[in-house]
Amino acid sequence: MFTAPRALVASAALAASPAASAQSTTGVLDAGSLGSAVVVEATGSFAPLGSLGSTLPEPGPRTYGSYVALGDSYAALGDQTQLEPGVEDCDNSATNYPNQLDANPRVGELTDASCGGAQIPQVLESQVNALDAGTDLVTLSIGGNDVGFSTMVGCITRQGPFADLPATTTCDDAIGDQVDAAITAVYGDGGEIDAVYAAIAERAPRATVVATQYLPLMPDEGSCAFIEQLHPADVAWARDVTTRINAAVDAAAERHGHDSVLPTDTVDRSACATADQRWTDFLGGEPTNAAAMHPTTLGQTAMAEAVGAAI
Repeated sequence: MFTAPRALVASAALAASPAASAQSTTGVLDAGSLGSAVVVEATGSFAPLGSLGSTLPEPGPRTYGSYVALGDSYAALGDQTQLEPGVEDCDNSATNYPNQLDANPRVGELTDASCGGAQIPQVLESQVNALDAGTDLVTLSIGGNDVGFSTMVGCITRQGPFADLPATTTCDDAIGDQVDAAITAVYGDGGEIDAVYAAIAERAPRATVVATQYLPLMPDEGSCAFIEQLHPADVAWARDVTTRINAAVDAAAERHGHDSVLPTDTVDRSACATADQRWTDFLGGEPTNAAAMHPTTLGQTAMAEAVGAAI
């Protein structure tokens, strides 16, 4: 037997998953391949074009003038004592990863259209209206609520409709098939996420798009007071499900020609870590001021850095 924790949350990523690295390439012109072509140097003398390789500067990192953040609470939230004005219904924090990425000198004006609790229909109905032909950077965190994070949290914590679930019945038994089907319906080829990528491509055809995966709550191994209250089989199931969700996020992004990112570290950054090291928080509130089952400011910093490296 175990005792269910008392935290009740609306949406959460439940387990660690492998890192998804992002790479970019820059095409270069091999001037030496142009043979006897010549150019006039600043002195007025002539020089073979092939010699320019030693004098032209290397191209610098790309800069972005218009950045739009789309998505759910894993994009919108952070330190919930520092909410952006005018976005109370969405709980957008000044320390979320879109705002932290916007501090990057290579990133221009931010429109943070993300919203706590958002699902794919909300992205398509309203959030994509923030995009236009001038948008050249888009980040996307979506699908977790569509798959049913809140249902999964309710199950593993035995709350809501799962309060009377027998201790011998695991969450895999109770809702495993439902969650598996939802992952495919949301992220699979021809799934709901494809409409989001199509809408982005239509409205912002020249934008670099980066999908962000869901920061882990649970450690890869080991335990802490919170997860000791959970059924061990449910903890293992939750880890596996979120690994598969993040893999599906990555596969969907790749299918549409985009990168996805998930920061990792050599030390434990899960919600079991100490408050000054954790990237997510089980219960929220002080000292991290995060929402329950959501990223901390430190976690949002890590995500902003991961996106910055990808672009």
